[in-house]
Amino acid sequence: MPRVKIDTIEIQYEISGYGPPVVFINGLTMDLNGWLLQVDAFSKEYRMVRYDCRGQGDSDKPESEYSQELHADDLACLLEKLEIPRAHLVGLSNGGMIAQHFALRYPEKTGALVLVDACSHADTLLKLIVTSWIEAAEAGGSGLRYDVTLPYLFSEDFMSKNLDRILAMKEMNMARNPVKAIVNLSRASMRHDLRDRVSEITAPTLILSGEEDILIPLRYSRMLREKIKNSTLVTLKNCGHVPPIEKPEEFNRIAIKFLKEHDSLLD
Repeated sequence: MPRVKIDTIEIQYEISGYGPPVVFINGLTMDLNGWLLQVDAFSKEYRMVRYDCRGQGDSDKPESEYSQELHADDLACLLEKLEIPRAHLVGLSNGGMIAQHFALRYPEKTGALVLVDACSHADTLLKLIVTSWIEAAEAGGSGLRYDVTLPYLFSEDFMSKNLDRILAMKEMNMARNPVKAIVNLSRASMRHDLRDRVSEITAPTLILSGEEDILIPLRYSRMLREKIKNSTLVTLKNCGHVPPIEKPEEFNRIAIKFLKEHDSLLD
């Protein structure tokens, strides 16, 4: 896959399809392959840009601390290198946090937003959960971190029907998430706090929430809906924290319909 130099690091990305540009921003322990169930649907309508943030997948994993602001700046540089002046953004969980920072720092580069199981800030409970992931990684490596993280990601029904497949992904996930990188990514997510600024987002925003998400429950999405004036909240039933994987057809249909309504922003 292609890579592009951004400051002192290289970022991996993949482009599929033609049309208005849509950028997909990964969840914390995800890489750009986590959006494979979106490629067919979106690439028929859009120029779909998937990429790995610093610390993720096959992008570089510098030892220095990360921040959501730094991730947003990385994305702005990536768009400049790809000669994309403005794009829609689809961000899952940590990616939704980064998308908020990007929309505030670069409103002129932002089309519409799709925030998926995201939040305006990491509160005490979420910080405690992420801290447990960090401690698991530091004590038992990426394997223990995977085991501790897993119960938070999917609905009970999806987990019971797909457990063997999910467990089979463990080795690959461990290889792509070394301890230091996942600690840096996790600490950056814990510092996410836009509760006093998220109301400044002016981009049209679709907020999607899995009804059974126990990591970032529906109440976080409702807070976003209350604060972002030009926003709509849609709840996906029988779904946990990762709708693009659990409910891909429903997710794709809802997100594409919303984005099509705002493609004129990219003209």
